[in-house]
Amino acid sequence: MAKTIYSLVLDSEVMKLVDKAARKEKLSRSAFINQALADKVGYETAMKKNTDLFRYVEDILAQHENLHFFGTSPSVLTVTGSIAYRYKPTMKYLVEIYPYENEYLGELKVSSRTGNEFVRRAIEEFFRLWVTLEKKHVSEDLPFAIEENRFRRVFLRPASSVSGAALATAIPHYIDAFDALINEYFNNLDSERFSVKDIEYAVRKQFYGKLLI
Repeated sequence: MAKTIYSLVLDSEVMKLVDKAARKEKLSRSAFINQALADKVGYETAMKKNTDLFRYVEDILAQHENLHFFGTSPSVLTVTGSIAYRYKPTMKYLVEIYPYENEYLGELKVSSRTGNEFVRRAIEEFFRLWVTLEKKHVSEDLPFAIEENRFRRVFLRPASSVSGAALATAIPHYIDAFDALINEYFNNLDSERFSVKDIEYAVRKQFYGKLLI
């Protein structure tokens, strides 16, 4: 959206209150005034859409049964889960929502800290398997990164016709599916009858008919 510079004559006391409110919201003076005026005239700004999306995601993840929700910054939130395997390694899921004008919706960073070399290698192997399956069933062009027991996945931005509520549901669903399937992977790690095809089937089942991001 184009930006234009305007000169306004405002009461000094009003501006003191505006600056105080802007600091509380962690916004610049201009961004706060712009949003306040947009709210007054009933216009939804890109920043408001992003804020609402982030709060929707936050609300859903905070109520999750298996993931533990932690505090957030204005655009980043963190939840943790654990793998039901030896030593119960913790999985950390960090979600960042990009500014609305960005080509992509945001990103997910997954990491785990474990001192067990076998578990560490198994987690990295699952990361590579997940990337292979997403490239096969979602898109070849998805931005991924895997390094030092860390996984990064950039979320695609769907068409503008997709509602904020639908987007907010899709992000927690992705994390939930990832957490559930890495647990299924470890639950069957010692089974000779379990194969990559089983995980592939589970991935397809988790995302069938769902909004892909």
